[in-house]
Amino acid sequence: MNELKKYSEEIFESIKHNDEYGHEYWFARELQKVLEYKRWINFVT
Repeated sequence: MNELKKYSEEIFESIKHNDEYGHEYWFARELQKVLEYKRWINFVT
């Protein structure tokens, strides 16, 4: 649980996108960097 604390709400808010209907979404490639994944292959969809 302590590891998750380093990911603040501000980090996720800064890469959040909104569509024309107000739905929030994030791009996996941007999340990969925030979550410190070294390789895209490690990112499971």
